[in-house]
Amino acid sequence: MENSRLAQLLQSLTPVELRKFERFLQSPYFNTRSDVLLLFHAIRASLEASPTLPDRDAVFQEAFPGKQFSASEQHLLMTYLVRQFEQFIRVEQIKFSPELEDWLGVKAFQRLGLENEGSRAIKKAFQRLESGKLRSIAYHEQGYRLQYEQVRRHRAQPEQNARQLKQLSTRLNTTLVVLCLRQASFVLSEKAVYNMEPDTWFLPEVFRWVESADHVSVPAVGAYYFACKMLLTDEENWFKALKKSLSEHSPAFPPEELYDLHMIAINYCVRKLNAGNELYFQEIHELYKVGLETKTLLHNGFLSPLNYFNIVITGLKVNALDWVAWFIPQYKNSLERRFRDSAYSFNMARLHYARREYGEALMLLQKANYRDLLTNLAAKTQMLKIYFEQGESEVLRNHLDAMAHYLRRKRVIGYHRENYLNIIRIAKRLLALPAGKGPERAQLRQLIESTDPLTERKWFLEELER
Repeated sequence: MENSRLAQLLQSLTPVELRKFERFLQSPYFNTRSDVLLLFHAIRASLEASPTLPDRDAVFQEAFPGKQFSASEQHLLMTYLVRQFEQFIRVEQIKFSPELEDWLGVKAFQRLGLENEGSRAIKKAFQRLESGKLRSIAYHEQGYRLQYEQVRRHRAQPEQNARQLKQLSTRLNTTLVVLCLRQASFVLSEKAVYNMEPDTWFLPEVFRWVESADHVSVPAVGAYYFACKMLLTDEENWFKALKKSLSEHSPAFPPEELYDLHMIAINYCVRKLNAGNELYFQEIHELYKVGLETKTLLHNGFLSPLNYFNIVITGLKVNALDWVAWFIPQYKNSLERRFRDSAYSFNMARLHYARREYGEALMLLQKANYRDLLTNLAAKTQMLKIYFEQGESEVLRNHLDAMAHYLRRKRVIGYHRENYLNIIRIAKRLLALPAGKGPERAQLRQLIESTDPLTERKWFLEELER
């Protein structure tokens, strides 16, 4: 059962969700095959005993003791179980999507020809929509769908329908504008990553509509409008407007939409940092803190290792050492188990380094088992800096040789290979530099400034001046 899609799907469920799926399979409304339920029990028992993917023969014998193994029969049962899983997550998703649940109810009554019940369902759906806090894209799309159904049902009442047609046009315009602004803000934010020129021909007309009245007061319109303006003009006032909008209207957006808006703001700050404006480290730090407070940065209760690392880096950059010391253990268990120990130890080492507690930092860096290649290289770079700052010249020479050997052995390629080879080369030059302010120092400065890529450029320049 190596690399079984089914086992991986089941591993994605929480213990509570697994129990729900079991009850789902026990319901004859959804599942009439007892052998599918037996297979589920066997796979779950195997996964609970060991996190590795179970052996297919062992699972079959667990499910059907004494029965001769049949690969074709097991494949068929696994296919049935995957289909049941897909059906289960659809049913579960409806519970988390009240607008979808309401809309399906409207369409169900329509299919049955129950017009009066359909009208009641539309009215109830409108009440739930307007009484909720969300004012996101889903809110505007649902409002348009419901209004359209209402207009269709009132064709025989021209006076009432005229008013509703006007409301329908307003809802359609708002929905289309929000969709256009979201699309534009996303591609504008990502264009540097994909090296492409985004197709945003529609933006001038969209901007005119937004600016023609007080449409920016609509949370979704305002947030995406400010994001687009920020990305197009690179002006700080639009960044501040977006930050203010996110602060005031965060309850209006679902977590995934709020996360995207936060990352657009953070990526803008990163661009400013890359342009040399280090004041934006503080802005990123504040955005991350807000994202943690609102749980925007958590996906299904977990914080990504990348965000965990970046939060620590920005906290250290703004010298918020006490806050970082609180954050690292506080959010350790918000990481997935497979990342938890290595991410915790590496970031604690970073904190100790920032406090010049070199012994504690080295202990963590030397003992930890960093399975991720780039984390391992980052840890070796951190050790390089500690050895240099402690004046451990011989240890550093051996460390640099071992680091170069590691790069060759692991066959690191592309940007990362060039970067770490440059770090090793310049570290050796810095180590061999004679005392005083001779021409060698000026030559090395020129080399550091011109070498690219070089992620430790600032550190090398600082050490050169000591």
